[in-house]
Amino acid sequence: MITPILIYFLKVNLALAFLYICYRLLFRDDTFFRLRRGVLLSIYLIAFLYPLPDLSGWLSTQTSVAGIVGYYSGLLPKETILTASNEIAASDWKEAGLKVMQVIWLAGAGLLLSRCLAELFTVSRLHRKCRKITLNGTEVCILPEAEASYSFFGWIFISPDPHRREKLDDILIHEQTHVRQWHSIDMMASEIVCIACWINPFAWWLKKEIGINHEFIADEQVMLAGFDKKEYQYHLIGVKHPNTAIANLYNNFSVLPLKKRITMLNKKRTNNARKVKYLALVPMAAGLLLLNNIDAMARVLNEKVAEVIQQPTVLATTTVSKMEAANPLPPEKDKIYDTCDIMPEFPGGQSALLQFLAKSIKYPAEAQQQGKQGKVVVTFVIEKDGSITNAKVTQALYPSLDEESLRVVKSMPKWTPGKMKGGKAVRVQYTVPLTYRLQ
Repeated sequence: MITPILIYFLKVNLALAFLYICYRLLFRDDTFFRLRRGVLLSIYLIAFLYPLPDLSGWLSTQTSVAGIVGYYSGLLPKETILTASNEIAASDWKEAGLKVMQVIWLAGAGLLLSRCLAELFTVSRLHRKCRKITLNGTEVCILPEAEASYSFFGWIFISPDPHRREKLDDILIHEQTHVRQWHSIDMMASEIVCIACWINPFAWWLKKEIGINHEFIADEQVMLAGFDKKEYQYHLIGVKHPNTAIANLYNNFSVLPLKKRITMLNKKRTNNARKVKYLALVPMAAGLLLLNNIDAMARVLNEKVAEVIQQPTVLATTTVSKMEAANPLPPEKDKIYDTCDIMPEFPGGQSALLQFLAKSIKYPAEAQQQGKQGKVVVTFVIEKDGSITNAKVTQALYPSLDEESLRVVKSMPKWTPGKMKGGKAVRVQYTVPLTYRLQ
């Protein structure tokens, strides 16, 4: 069974992929490193928050959105009706598949969480055991072995190598930038996202972008402090780089890729006028929010089921959805609309329509004996006076079921007709999918 949590998880991962691609296309080559940091963190916020707000109440009052929902609902996969035995087998297979996926995900997330906790324990123990000195008013920890300098939250670790410590000023400013701007919070957030979404490569690529952008910010601060650009680049090249990426949670002075850092140091600063494109993040977030609510409304529209008709061995259910556009008929006064400003309404509203269909349908005995079940789609036009005309079957199932569906639709009472602005009544076309299911 596809649970709401699984749907939320899928939406988050799709948003991470979409927003990462947008970041690569729009922002990655700029030198507005602080703005880029804001965008990267905003990607996480947008991806995890956009599926939560429910705007369906407001959107349902917007005529243009109602038309989009009706069209989108027609694009969603239709329900497959199975026989009882096949339905049980398919359900068991799906449940087994979902359980296997859940076990795989939990195993991966568990391993990554264990690694993260181990790294936290290691750096905490190292901080307790390291010899501490004060340099330029800043407390630093001297590492027990020669390795690249790095920082974690308020802790700065430097190499004990005396030759390397002779050139410590630029390293200290670099690491102080990480500490002062709380870059470790970003790294922890990206690590948590990677644990939760480890199966999504875009989550890992986002984490990598956050790390390298931190280095761009720190390198920029070293240059602003007045250090010689060429000497600093030679210093970067001369630092011994670790064989493996220094802990996933640390901001490391010699983090790779070195070539990108040197390229960015020598790159011409981006024109300030280009900052305006960062506003593009707002319509991206709004678009995801709108799409999520339209998707939710369309699925509810497709899945809404009326009260059941209980017979000795039969269950009949009905669902109602808005219709695809009809071909307009000349002249203008005879035009059939898909949507209008004030949509037609069944007496008592949609719930009353569902109840009417559920109570009116009589499952033909012949179809029951033949084991016929499935969906019949009926199209009809709601005239300017609210009457039903042009009813026809657009998706047939079985003759007696098709005839019963037409009978029920034609027996509906007059609707409140659809209207355009100004109160002009118009003809509107609807579709009703009627699902027949043997119990």
